[in-house]
Parts: sequence; structure tokens; C-alpha cells
Amino acid sequence: MLIIRRHLLPHEDDSEQSIARALWLHKNHLESLEIVTANGVNKAFSG
Repeated sequence: MLIIRRHLLPHEDDSEQSIARALWLHKNHLESLEIVTANGVNKAFSG
């Protein structure tokens, strides 16, 4: 978790709030990638 926080919020401290914010950003990013991938696959196979 600290690695994700340090990657996404390099100038923040290691407080619970900063870690929670970084994890939320990470989860949101992964969900966005999932949606983009699904849309790309759908577009590729819908001809």
C-alpha cells in the first residue's frame, strides 16, 4: 500500500488519509482500464 501511495501521491505523508486516497485512486484507475479494455474488445469484435 505504501508503494502505491508513494507512486500516486509522492509529496504526501504516510497518513491513513493519504494511503486511503491513493488506494481509491488506484482502484478507480483499474476500473477505468477495465472499462476501456471491454469497450475496445467489443469494438474489435463487433465489426
